[in-house]
Amino acid sequence: MQRVKRFPEKKKIQRKKKNNPYANIQWEKTAKLFERQPDKVTKPRAYPRVADILTALMRVGEAGLTVVFESHKRGAEFLHPGLDTDWRFKQIVRQLEKRRFVRMRDNPDGSVTLTIAKRGMIRALTYQLDTMTLSIPRKWDKKWRVIIFDIPVAFNRIRDIFRMRLQQLGLYQLQESVYISPYSCFDEVEFLRELYGVPFTVRYLLVEKVEEDSFLKKHFRLS
Repeated sequence: MQRVKRFPEKKKIQRKKKNNPYANIQWEKTAKLFERQPDKVTKPRAYPRVADILTALMRVGEAGLTVVFESHKRGAEFLHPGLDTDWRFKQIVRQLEKRRFVRMRDNPDGSVTLTIAKRGMIRALTYQLDTMTLSIPRKWDKKWRVIIFDIPVAFNRIRDIFRMRLQQLGLYQLQESVYISPYSCFDEVEFLRELYGVPFTVRYLLVEKVEEDSFLKKHFRLS
């Protein structure tokens, strides 16, 4: 009788689902970020980037908002001064449509209906977060801002992104989940913790004295 070899069944590998940092966004709170004016005023570009168009649309409302312009020209004037012709307006909007950021419809009366997709809102938000900075006062108030957080391991991707945003703002890492800055950053930290859905795991401390802080003063170039 011929023996049949049996091989052990291969175990199915379960892939861990990545935490979506934008899963619990309250879009009305993102308006605060888009209302802020940059500290440095730069000369507007002759021709807009995708970021410029999406940022302009973000200032008028939330995902799924429909904006109606009287004509392509009116739409171009609203979005960017570089869109000075109907052709340029259509060209940039078609690019956004291909990337599923917006939807455009030409109406029989000559008006244009532009709808912002959630995908476009997320991309615009990412652009704004990437350029967010702290305002540095002329004179230091001799106080330290300490950020402490304890985001669960199950949300490790959100934790890593939150840590990256703190570093982007210029905060110094004292320990793995402890950051410090001599500059006011409460509004920025509050926005980030609400944005990523971790408001109860992040604490903001205002400290008058830090032991042996000479290395911190040197790092931040404080007198």
